[in-house]
Amino acid sequence: MSDGIVLTETQSFTPRFDDLSKDQDRLIEHVSELYHAGKLDHANRRPKAYLEPAYSALEDAYFGRGLYAEIERHYSYAFEIAFGPPHDGFHQALERLVAASQGPRAIRIWRNYLALQKAHYWPRIQTRNSGFKPSPHWLESEAVQRQSHEDLIARIPEYKGGLLAMLDIARACFEQAGASPSQLARLAADREEILAEKRRRPGKPDPRKMDEDLFWEIIACPGTDTPAEQTEAITTRLARFNATAIKAFDKLLHDIDARACRTDVWAMAYLLNHGCSDDDFDAFRCWLILQGQAAFKAALTDPDAFGLAHSGTGSPAGNALRDAPLLAYEMRTGTPLKHPGQTPLRLQGPQLAEADFAAALPRLAASLRA
Repeated sequence: MSDGIVLTETQSFTPRFDDLSKDQDRLIEHVSELYHAGKLDHANRRPKAYLEPAYSALEDAYFGRGLYAEIERHYSYAFEIAFGPPHDGFHQALERLVAASQGPRAIRIWRNYLALQKAHYWPRIQTRNSGFKPSPHWLESEAVQRQSHEDLIARIPEYKGGLLAMLDIARACFEQAGASPSQLARLAADREEILAEKRRRPGKPDPRKMDEDLFWEIIACPGTDTPAEQTEAITTRLARFNATAIKAFDKLLHDIDARACRTDVWAMAYLLNHGCSDDDFDAFRCWLILQGQAAFKAALTDPDAFGLAHSGTGSPAGNALRDAPLLAYEMRTGTPLKHPGQTPLRLQGPQLAEADFAAALPRLAASLRA
């Protein structure tokens, strides 16, 4: 089996076959370097013309080698994505997985995608139900904030229609992939809730008092495959508690998040993800909390060692975790969670320039250069 992805009669790309997403990134860099070096035709073709067939050939090579776990990881997005149906390549990859008797992987990929899309939908429903409230922390005027609020609410029908359509497409894939009756029932329940624009009220509340041990118990969600599914499960589990406990969880989440808002943790996020903006760092800290209590403590104790152990897997999980208590509170009470605006977090620790991150975490930096 040839390892090379043919670009032209004289140029090719050799994948490492360790990670489909990383091989795609390497392919982009390789084509860009060849193009700017004058080794690809400039007159009639742009880099994109070389990349599109090469992407297909690269995925074919992964399928040909039976690297189904790597394909699943590539399509199980671990970050916030734009709302809308998945692209054609997504559907084609899932069809190929089903044809290769990898139906459970196709189902997991769809579940993850739907969880990310529902993370767009339910916060907008909650925002509409809460009504407009200007934020003193935004730089925009109240009028601009109000317009943004109204624009967001106006798009709810679009989100709703799109999400219902995606659920119908997903159901067809689930059936082809041999989904269980319980998996199909969960899809049907999701559809009913989205259609009604209201999530089901939970039953009798769990009487336990919320503390940090219980917080981490709720964060740990066995049986979830991706951060998006984990966050959705956390919302459902949290809604089983009373309103006071959900408010306490919200405060604990803010306090625990603040512990990780440090320059050395930011440096770790920056190195793991090859760059990290303020928004990315917010999302990274969510990912860090989702790893559980032991991992969170380890990361704060020695970011260099933690980053070394998680090299290549520190993808931002998005900020949906911060919406979990708001959504859970509304599920429990039928009313929005009202609390004083939380003070924005400030970065703690000695100031570090981005150029100094590698020196601050030398073992992690060295492993990423290898």
